[in-house]
Amino acid sequence: MLYLPGALTMPEDFKGEWIMEALLQSQINSIEKQGIKTGEEIAGLNLRVGKVEQQVVQLTEVVTDTNLRVGKLEHQMVTLTDAVTDIGVRVGKTEESIVRIDKHLVRIDEHLVRIDDHFVLIDKKFDLADERFEKVDQRFDKMDLRFDKMDARFDSVESQLAVIQSNYVTKDIFHIYITKQTHWIMGMMVALAGVVLTAACYIH
Repeated sequence: MLYLPGALTMPEDFKGEWIMEALLQSQINSIEKQGIKTGEEIAGLNLRVGKVEQQVVQLTEVVTDTNLRVGKLEHQMVTLTDAVTDIGVRVGKTEESIVRIDKHLVRIDEHLVRIDDHFVLIDKKFDLADERFEKVDQRFDKMDLRFDKMDARFDSVESQLAVIQSNYVTKDIFHIYITKQTHWIMGMMVALAGVVLTAACYIH
């Protein structure tokens, strides 16, 4: 039995050439229709393939452009990385400079503390000097009193000398008296020198 796709099955007991031809023609027509349909489908596929190829070309161009942009971005990233590295180096140097400046400031502060301590000691020494000057002033007040007493004694001596001269005392008595008064005056001068030396020691 002959069988073609899309054709009817012909029974073996049915005979006739015209029926065979009709069936064959029908099968040929069916095959031609399928060929036309297949051709149209192939043409449609070709169009779609063409569109896909165009899209692939466009995608290739997009990918190429993207690669270029990615390359530029990578270059920019490298540039930024270099810039960040340079900034990091400069920041590191700045931090080192700040540390050095901080150390110098600490040293200056230590020197200022020492200077302040010296000023405190100087203030204490000035206080001691003030106290000593007060004592010296007191000594000078005592010296003034002693000078007043010496002036009074000299006045007394002068008056006594006048009395002695007026009474015509002998030269020996006068000489002895003058010698005693001279010794007394020398003693007062020695005491005055001691007071002056003591005051000088207090001042220094």
